[in-house]
Amino acid sequence: MPIRQHRPPTDEFVEEFQETIVPSSIPSSRFIDWDGIEAEIANYEVQIEAILDLEDVSETEFVEGLADALMDADDTRKWIDFYFELLGERGNKYSALEGVWKFYDIQRAIDSGDREAARDLADILQEIGLQYVVDEADVRDHYRGMLVGMESHARKNRQGECFEDLVGEQISQVADRLDDAGYSVEMDDEYTTEYNDESGQKKTVDFALFENGDLRLVVEANAYKVGGSKPSEIRRSYNHVAQRMRDDDVAFVWITDGQGWAKSLTNVLRESYNDITDLYNLHQAENQLPEDVERFFETREV
Repeated sequence: MPIRQHRPPTDEFVEEFQETIVPSSIPSSRFIDWDGIEAEIANYEVQIEAILDLEDVSETEFVEGLADALMDADDTRKWIDFYFELLGERGNKYSALEGVWKFYDIQRAIDSGDREAARDLADILQEIGLQYVVDEADVRDHYRGMLVGMESHARKNRQGECFEDLVGEQISQVADRLDDAGYSVEMDDEYTTEYNDESGQKKTVDFALFENGDLRLVVEANAYKVGGSKPSEIRRSYNHVAQRMRDDDVAFVWITDGQGWAKSLTNVLRESYNDITDLYNLHQAENQLPEDVERFFETREV
């Protein structure tokens, strides 16, 4: 049976959940990773100094200078990555109407002494506009701006990291409360457990609580800034996991939040509560989960 003690009717739960949603788990102080950006600029200081030597030269001199730098590089791929990042491109290749330039193949050719490959890449970089950047912009400030622009992608991962940090703090507080109540409790994160059956299958969970060395409760944490199909897929997966965990006398808790759970996901939220029940947003986890878990440890009912 679920550990949740506050079990209102589904519509009331959904209303309570959506009224207390935290839109994003990223605090304003972490919206942009300024320390990481400055570290990235420092990481490319040698490349920056080298390309500044090519300011206000002819096109031919610029291309030959890039080719020279690539041929002399100790880490060819690092130089290739830097040049393309200055132009707002990250990845393993550059593609255009004129063709595809695969960075691994180019690196291997240059490292083998193929200057034509270095010059071909330098030609492409000049044509894209690298020389314009060097001549018309402050390279460090330009690169800083490019990295800030790339932060929108980095925030997708940061959203999950920040949310797991918040949930981890709450689960740690629950563990401390149980310790104070006299239980011998340990907490682990990214814990992998095998199901207690003949399937041989394993499950890695975000957080786990143990009592006297035995697994008692697992927690999964997910935040959704936007809607879409993923929350529905996760719901189906977690419903299956929750049932198997309960079969092993282990409680399964799903803590999730974010503005993605607003009206567009009302039906998914309703189904999640009906199926899993031990479902909380951050507000509910803070106010309801500690007592629920303590009672679960008292009664040992799953």
